[in-house]
Amino acid sequence: MGDEEGVPGLCGRDRELAELLAALHAANSRTRAVFVGGAAGVGKTRLVSELVGIARQRGTTVLTGHAIDIVDAPPFWPVVSAIRNAARSESDDATASLMNRWLAELPLAAGLDDSGLRPSIRLLDSLHQLIVELAAVRPLVLVVEDLQWADRSTRDLLVYLVASLSHETVLIIGTYRDDSPGQASGLNAVLAELRRQRKVSGLELGPLTRTALAELLTRWAPGHPGLEPLVWQRSAGNAFIAEETVRAILGGDTLGLPTTLREVVLSRIAMLSPSAQRVTQAVAAGVGPLPHALLAEVLDQPPAVLLESIREAVKQGIVLVDEDGDGYRLRHGLMTEVVVADLLPGERIEIHRRYALALSGKSEPAQPGLAARLAHHWYEAGDPSRALAATVAAARASERVHAHAEATRHWQRAAELVVRVAAAPRAVQRSECLDRAARAAELAGDHELAVDILDQLLSGQETSGGLASALLTARKASSLAAAGRAHDAREAYGVAVALLPGEGAQAERAQVLSGYSVALLQAMDFAGARTAAFAALTPARSAGASTIEAKTLAVLGFSQAYLEDPVAGSAALAEALAVAERTGEPAAIGEAHLRRVELLTGPLNQLIDGVECARQGVVRMHSLGLARTAGVTLLTHAANALFRLGRWDEAQSTVAEAWALAPSGAAALEVRLARSRLDLGRGRLEAAADDLEAVDLLARSTAGPRHRIPLIVLLAALELWRKCPAEALRHIEEGLTVAEAGADDIWSLAPLVWHGTRAWADTTTSGLPPPSPIQIRRLKDHQAELARRGSNAVPAIRSVVETFTLMCAAETARAEDNPDAGAWERVTELWERHHQPYPAAYARLRRAEALLSRHSRAAAASDDLRNAERIARRLGAEPLLADIVDLAARARVSLDGPVQPESRVPAQRRVGRGPLDALTARELEVLTELATGLTNREIAHRLFISEKTVGVHISRIYMKIGVHSRVQASAVLQRSRPASKPR
Repeated sequence: MGDEEGVPGLCGRDRELAELLAALHAANSRTRAVFVGGAAGVGKTRLVSELVGIARQRGTTVLTGHAIDIVDAPPFWPVVSAIRNAARSESDDATASLMNRWLAELPLAAGLDDSGLRPSIRLLDSLHQLIVELAAVRPLVLVVEDLQWADRSTRDLLVYLVASLSHETVLIIGTYRDDSPGQASGLNAVLAELRRQRKVSGLELGPLTRTALAELLTRWAPGHPGLEPLVWQRSAGNAFIAEETVRAILGGDTLGLPTTLREVVLSRIAMLSPSAQRVTQAVAAGVGPLPHALLAEVLDQPPAVLLESIREAVKQGIVLVDEDGDGYRLRHGLMTEVVVADLLPGERIEIHRRYALALSGKSEPAQPGLAARLAHHWYEAGDPSRALAATVAAARASERVHAHAEATRHWQRAAELVVRVAAAPRAVQRSECLDRAARAAELAGDHELAVDILDQLLSGQETSGGLASALLTARKASSLAAAGRAHDAREAYGVAVALLPGEGAQAERAQVLSGYSVALLQAMDFAGARTAAFAALTPARSAGASTIEAKTLAVLGFSQAYLEDPVAGSAALAEALAVAERTGEPAAIGEAHLRRVELLTGPLNQLIDGVECARQGVVRMHSLGLARTAGVTLLTHAANALFRLGRWDEAQSTVAEAWALAPSGAAALEVRLARSRLDLGRGRLEAAADDLEAVDLLARSTAGPRHRIPLIVLLAALELWRKCPAEALRHIEEGLTVAEAGADDIWSLAPLVWHGTRAWADTTTSGLPPPSPIQIRRLKDHQAELARRGSNAVPAIRSVVETFTLMCAAETARAEDNPDAGAWERVTELWERHHQPYPAAYARLRRAEALLSRHSRAAAASDDLRNAERIARRLGAEPLLADIVDLAARARVSLDGPVQPESRVPAQRRVGRGPLDALTARELEVLTELATGLTNREIAHRLFISEKTVGVHISRIYMKIGVHSRVQASAVLQRSRPASKPR
């Protein structure tokens, strides 16, 4: 089996290939992702290669990249290397031009640009935009092999792409080894989150069956029919081990055949000449691209001898020419691991030293990922001084391309190396390395790691208490808050405040206290935020720290207005904006606008004023270059206010305006939430699910309660409109857990509690199993707490919360089969007083339902249904309208608008004669409900008639269609109405 025989044929993988081909076909209309897992050597790469070949034949652009097994892997390595390789070989001019343009713009300049986006988000955005543009030219397949070794930035990119891509013609494929838990650090959690998305599927690749292996052996060794028992015994269906066993046998090793993977590989290597063995060792120790010139420099052999040695290793199927035809790699990652592990310490040190010396004279364009690779080789060569300098250079290179996770790792290693280097030649101090590692971890969103690194700084000799320790502890507190550890953050901020000197350091005191107030506000601890902001204001003014003063006033104003005095709070917010404008600091100006608009469109319920202020703020954000960040968030606040005002068309165009600005990060999440709210209202449930899944994926581990609770409410609403109240309750349970962690924002919690109570009522009225007594008790406890806290809130908040509290009471009565029409009438009046027609229409529906269930005031119920119908039709609220039409049909109430094309009750046939033609319309309705399995009492409840009347109707039905039982009657209905749909 020499190299001339090519890649072994694909065999025994028909089902798995069919799954990948189905995903490729589905990706023609919307993005799909498949993650292929399996043991090392089981055949993942071979399977994906088959798909890639088919995709290329169909004219698809294919990007294929491999993660590399080194701690110092360059950021985004698999994707960037895939783009580089594809750009060199791409025959389509438009596609090649897009890739070359993107490569020319990398690395990006450090720092923030005018958009105000975090650099890491901007780079993810740039890669995402390239994928979108490539897919617009022709369908795209992105393959990332060996995800268990992928750097953090690459894993983040895959999550970002899965969340952000929707209708683009993109198929993402990742392969990973599932038999090396230690190597897959962080990957399992990422895969678990990704698999929750509908566009993502998993494919577990097991060993080949014995039949498939036998078929392969006929291709690999056609003249050796007796090999199968031995190969099966050695490999147990592992394709790599099977192939290596066959190669060993065909190579003459019939005695002492190796039994372990390590022995299989090493026995193959031992058959090479000493020179070819050195080539194999050098190729295994190299990382990243290994062009011929670099290998020649490392081995320093005569050209003819080197070429002959390489050819020998290639012919034996151990070394392969890589994809771009310019360098080499070993045939399988397993080979690389075995060969590297078998090197003697002296051999390993010498090879890495040679690589480091050879790379030292190279430039980045000639050797991509040079800084990280150089750091790796000097470290493995055991030269701490050179390794330190190279590692610091790699850290700074990662910072330049905003790969903060990789920068963190490099700075941590630099801190480790500093203590092994004599003091004189040190380029940096350990404290600087740890400080920059912590900042990089904060930017990467790895807040727990940032806390650990800051603890190292605080416990080391570099800090000796006082002001420096206070500032470090405040940073630690900020990271704790970002990690969701609110209690620990409060304690750490308390320590930071206590460490501040008694006098002086006013700017630092203001900085610590102001940061504390912001963290408390984000955690919904408005009382604590107000106290900390008050304490920060005096030192900020004393130190002339106007930017801190403006941010502190914004927090103070929001908290005051929410808790006790809207007038004083609004004045503080106005002052915050004035101070921010004097500083000219864009971030401070943006924050002041955001706090003001959030307050007006949210808790204070001054919706019209809030929309106008948001529009003014958007104009200002454009002038400051913050349109894609603060400007987008202002637009989403405006859209949410317009939604509540019932101006849904305006809200839709406002959301579209925000999305057209191509937001990223938190701003993009805000837009998706606003858009999903509109989609839910208008019945575009799948579109809403797409947005909510994306938000859930991107924000699950990082979003605080201020974003998490609205997301959970919308997820519950989606399940309620899908008629899955039990699933809605599952989301509500999670939301209540978040609320019980200490959130003060009853304005946000009120919809959460109402959705939970509505889900309880829907389970009861739908005949589904009710929530457990513990769940019901929990809901009632939160209702009581909502009522208690709402009664002590400022008037604007109290009014909205009391409305939700009354809705919860009305839903509870519905859940307990004791509908309260009077409560729903009061709810309707309150929502109309708040100028919010959508919940008012819902309340009218429930009032009509309650009246009809009591068989009283039919005229009032009809009026409510017609009013609710008019509102729902004007808004385009299709799910609500469907419920209104359904109730009207069951109650035989005529509505103003056209009848829905699909009805729960089949229309009477107009053509021909049949057994049902003798039934009246009401009898047909009763028979339709009976066929679904309802009892007489349940039919009476649904059709708003007495149980006795139902019995009379059933007797007449039996007589007219000539049956004697419910089963027979149901069968007649099914035969006569084959297209009718049961409930």
